[in-house]
Amino acid sequence: MQELAFALYQYFVYPILTLILFALFAYVIMSWLFMFNVLSPYGQIARQVYSTLESVLEPLLRPIRNTIPPLGQLDLSVFILALLILFFRDWLFPQLLIAMPG
Repeated sequence: MQELAFALYQYFVYPILTLILFALFAYVIMSWLFMFNVLSPYGQIARQVYSTLESVLEPLLRPIRNTIPPLGQLDLSVFILALLILFFRDWLFPQLLIAMPG
């Protein structure tokens, strides 16, 4: 049973959490590029990529934003979500797998 759980973690959970982390970084970078007018907010491809990232990440960010509101222009929800993903991916799930009997 432990081998199956480890395989599921290694080949399914870990890559998905890593993909979400990369999408989060791309979301932040694109928002900065829009904010500093490096990317045009009227460009169709850039807007589609950003809205796709937003539709994936916003359900994860909304509960954090409801708990911890933005501090002026600083939105800590992205940072907290990245920390949570890293915590679950790199510490909690491996600890749970090690503690599994069998």
